[in-house]
Amino acid sequence: METINGTIESVSCTEGTGKDGKAYKRWLFVIDGKKYSTFDSKIGEAFKTGQKIEMEGQQKGQFWNMETMKEFAGVVKMAQSGSKSQNGTASMYVSYAKDVFCAMWSSKGPETPEIAGQIMNLSIDLVKQAKEAFE
Repeated sequence: METINGTIESVSCTEGTGKDGKAYKRWLFVIDGKKYSTFDSKIGEAFKTGQKIEMEGQQKGQFWNMETMKEFAGVVKMAQSGSKSQNGTASMYVSYAKDVFCAMWSSKGPETPEIAGQIMNLSIDLVKQAKEAFE
């Protein structure tokens, strides 16, 4: 498997019926002048022309098949089918920190942006402590 970094120059989608009679959608990405394809709708629908990406794939004959793709900045948009993000619970902890922040904020009343930042940092620290206590 190889990792390719580049900019998406174009995206196209074709629909058809396979030899087995099942319908399919295939996305074709042109990245820095080379063509890469995938049947994965999560990849096909998430990425657009102009995005800088990092893609993993392998060549099968004359075609390159995508396995994963993410924004070049490192934000994961799609993981391999069937796999889970390494930090799949991050959004849960963000939600907890937000709830703690809102409870603390409402008890303090209107404050300055600096105080709001301090309350948010305290909220995050409290959630981290609770997480570590239960691990």
